[in-house]
Amino acid sequence: MALIEELDKQGIFLFRWRSYIPGFILLLSLYSLKDYQFLNGSYETNLFYAAACFFVSLSGLFVRCFVIGYAPARTSGRNTKEQIADMVNREGIYSLVRHPLYLGNFLLYLGPVLYLRDLPLLLVFALFFGFYYERIMFTEEKFLREKFGREYLDWADNVPAFIPKLKGYVKPQLSFSIKNVLKREYPSLFGIVVIFVLFDFGASFVNNFILWTAPWEAITEPQIWVFGIGAGFYIITRLVVKTTRWLQVEGR
Repeated sequence: MALIEELDKQGIFLFRWRSYIPGFILLLSLYSLKDYQFLNGSYETNLFYAAACFFVSLSGLFVRCFVIGYAPARTSGRNTKEQIADMVNREGIYSLVRHPLYLGNFLLYLGPVLYLRDLPLLLVFALFFGFYYERIMFTEEKFLREKFGREYLDWADNVPAFIPKLKGYVKPQLSFSIKNVLKREYPSLFGIVVIFVLFDFGASFVNNFILWTAPWEAITEPQIWVFGIGAGFYIITRLVVKTTRWLQVEGR
C-alpha cells in the first residue's frame, strides 16, 4: 500500500475514534499520580495550580465553543462514520486556522497533563497529539480537496493548519448561537470536570495515604462542589437535548 493510502487509512480509523482515544490516554496517565507531590506540600496551594490548569482546559473549550457557535449545519460536527462538509467554511476562526477544533482539543487535554507536572509525560503527550491528529487532519483535508478542489486549495494556501495567524479575520455572516454551543459541547465541559476531579482525588489520596482509613476520605469539598455543579449541568442539559427542541436552531 502506498504511503498516502496508508496515512489515509490510519486517519479514517482515528477519525472514527477521535472522541474517545485521547480521553482514554488521559485516564492511563493517572499512573503518573503515584509519585505526585502537592506544591509546597500544601493542598490549598496545589488547588490554585489546579485551577490554573483547569482554565487552560477551559480556554480550549472556549475555542471549540467559538467554532460551534458560528458553525453552519453539516460542518464542524461530531460525526464519526464519515466525513461531512457541504461547504468550505472560511469565516470566523476558520479565516485564521484550518483546524480550530483540534487546536481547542490540544488546549483542553493540555490542562490535565500540566496538572501532573511530569515533563516526560508532557513531551509524550505532545508527540502523541501530533501523530494522532496529523493523520486525522490529513484525511479531512484529502476529503475536502477532492470534494471542493480549487476552492479548498485557495483557502488552504492562505490559512495555517494548526497555529493561528494573527490577522485576516473574516467576520461570520451567521450570528453566534449559544443554543448550538450548549447542544453540542456540554459533554466536553463535563469531561473536563471529571478528569480534574479524578486527578485531584488521586493526588489527595497519594499525598495523605497514611492518614486514610478508607479511600473516600480523600474526597475534598472542592471536588464535591466542582463535580456536583458539573454533573448537575450535564444532566439538565442532556435532558433538555434529549426530550425537547429548545436547543434546536434552524440551519445549524
